[in-house]
Amino acid sequence: MDSAFDSLSIGTKIELMRIEDNTGKSYPSQVLDIINPDELMISGPIKKSNIVLIHRGEDVEISYYVENKGKLYFIGRVISRNYSSVYTIRVKKTSEIRKIQQREFFRLPTTLRVDIEHATTSKDNIEAINDVCEAKDISGGGMKIYCNYKFKIGDKILCSFTINNKLIKVNALVARIEEIETFNYKYSLGISFSDMKEDDRDEVIKYVFEQQRILRIKGLI
Repeated sequence: MDSAFDSLSIGTKIELMRIEDNTGKSYPSQVLDIINPDELMISGPIKKSNIVLIHRGEDVEISYYVENKGKLYFIGRVISRNYSSVYTIRVKKTSEIRKIQQREFFRLPTTLRVDIEHATTSKDNIEAINDVCEAKDISGGGMKIYCNYKFKIGDKILCSFTINNKLIKVNALVARIEEIETFNYKYSLGISFSDMKEDDRDEVIKYVFEQQRILRIKGLI
């Protein structure tokens, strides 16, 4: 029987995530059988020795790692579940199989206000530069920002922005500069975060993960 599942076989370890769960929590599972070309029997998720109830008709995301391909995922719908001896779930694949881009480095398109502070030295004078900018994408490692001040590659800047109601202040380095033509901004900067607090980085990655998950569900990535 030909299978629609890329590199999945009986015994493959997978992760299951509930689409309606906004926490982004995933549960370990395993492929028990490939029933039809587009249907799997998998082990039901268990947390702290307790069964995690997955309902019939519920949509779930199933992801797994394939050597030389990376992490893949697809959306499936729960057809049935069974509690006799072993907790099992029957899932029908309802989407194409796609590759997950790792969330720390995935560049998420976004629109965020970013306040930039920079100190520039001219002869004996130190000038404080403040520029209200706009982020066009963000990742766990940096941003693309539109601004009006002409920075130089290697400039050290302080960025302030808010994600999920949390104010984040992080030092960054200007790594790339392009002139652009927009109504509001003159330059596009590629910046990389430096000296970022772990909890701030976790907040950024969490935000990227949440938005990436929404885009995956919509089939946009």
